[in-house]
Amino acid sequence: MAFEILVVGVGDAFSVRHFGTSFLLRRGDFVCGVDCPDLYRRALHTHRFQHQGDLLDAQHLDALILTHLHGDHVNGLEMVAAYLRFGFRKKLKLYTSKEVIQDLWNRRLSVSLGQMWDGQGYQTLSVEDYFDLEEISWQVPAQIGPFTVTTRRTIHHLPTMALQISDGEHTFGHSCDTAYDPDLIDWLQRCDLFFHEANFGPAHTPLERLQALPLDVRKKMRLVHYSDLLDLSTLQGIQPASEGQRIVVGSDE
Repeated sequence: MAFEILVVGVGDAFSVRHFGTSFLLRRGDFVCGVDCPDLYRRALHTHRFQHQGDLLDAQHLDALILTHLHGDHVNGLEMVAAYLRFGFRKKLKLYTSKEVIQDLWNRRLSVSLGQMWDGQGYQTLSVEDYFDLEEISWQVPAQIGPFTVTTRRTIHHLPTMALQISDGEHTFGHSCDTAYDPDLIDWLQRCDLFFHEANFGPAHTPLERLQALPLDVRKKMRLVHYSDLLDLSTLQGIQPASEGQRIVVGSDE
């Protein structure tokens, strides 16, 4: 049984044309998100993905993988967590690295989510009130619903996870944010399909390096996390992922 990639956003941290890069994995009724940038629910509603007869929204997430703590990958998490807790009395199943778990609450979310007024007094809340946290160890396969997820650390400012995601038949890869790394590309090209970032600065991958890769590698690649300044008409043998797109991994669909 094939699985789907639903592309929620393809932009970088400074984009005004696109939502921040994130996507959903869906196999059967199981939905797993990857990253949670700003305007997350607006992006979902804009694309009008369907799920079980409804518009797909945050409450349909069975799990979320968080790759790292830069704002363009995590800024939406505060409101998604609050929406699920206060709207649905539901905790988000969150999978991430040890390094992210160490800093997620105390250095990102505790100020905004740690104290709530209940009408009579202040209530102190903790990370456990919003999330079921699960650590993904580096390079150790983790089971997330129907998916086996293996991570690899990238070359970036913060501890950041690249991903291989398999349903046992087909495998999808994601570079996440990274400087150009031939070993990482070799790891990703073992997948049936993979997303790769292209952006500016020493901790990102220049498009020119990706354009120089062999054609068989470029054909497996879809470009994400790209700048508004990128002229997509100049791409050679690499397709850009597009927002609202549905990709079936292991299929020509």
